[in-house]
Amino acid sequence: MNIIICPACGKENDGVRECTRCGCELSILEMISRTAEQELFMGKESLVNGDIPAAMHHTGKSWHLKKSPEAARLAFLSALAAGDFEQAGRWYVRTGEIGVLC
Repeated sequence: MNIIICPACGKENDGVRECTRCGCELSILEMISRTAEQELFMGKESLVNGDIPAAMHHTGKSWHLKKSPEAARLAFLSALAAGDFEQAGRWYVRTGEIGVLC
């Protein structure tokens, strides 16, 4: 189960449909997070299987649902595999790892 931070009060909630502090509905956020993870998984599988366009598609969808560093890293690798170095550079910035390779 993912920890969902309540957008109304900031409390961390784990595996509940409503915030235990303020009662804010959290199930939609859980569904979005789960879908982002599924898209990320499909992106990984696509990259491993050599289907670069599908990998880029799935990681892009994951990123748009949940701006995770994992999605940015996989999109970076997918762009490198596609030979799109300009796009790879844009994804690299989103990974939050500036300076690691420098």
